Amino acid sequence: MFGSKKSDEEKAAAKRQRQITAAAASAGLTVMAGQFRAPNQDPVPVEGARITIERGEEAGKRVTATRVLLTGLFALALKKDMNQLFITIENGSQVMLCPVPAKKEAQARILATMVNGEATGVGKAD
Repeated sequence: MFGSKKSDEEKAAAKRQRQITAAAASAGLTVMAGQFRAPNQDPVPVEGARITIERGEEAGKRVTATRVLLTGLFALALKKDMNQLFITIENGSQVMLCPVPAKKEAQARILATMVNGEATGVGKAD
C-alpha cells in the first residue's frame, strides 16, 4: 500500500549481504556499503569477490603475485608472521590483503565459504 515492496530476490540479496557483513566482522574485517574495506587499501566490492586464505607458514614459503603487486620489490624481504592468517580478497583487478589472527581461522573460513559459495580448504572427491 505505502512505498514499494521488495521482491524475493531483493530480500534474499539483502539477507546474504547482512550475513556476509556479520561473518566479516567476526573474522576481523570490515564491510561497508557492499565493499570490503581496510586501512590504506582500496575497497573491494563484495559481489563477485573471491577470497583465499593462507596460514603464515604456508604463505611464507612462496612469494605470491599479490604480494609483489601490493609491496613491489619489497615482497622478497617481507617475512610473514606465523601466528596470522592472510586473507586475499580479489575482484577483477582489485586486490586486498588482510592479516587476521590465527585464532579466527574458523570465522575466516566461514566468510570465505559465504563469499565464494563453496567450501574452502577441502579437497573435492574425484
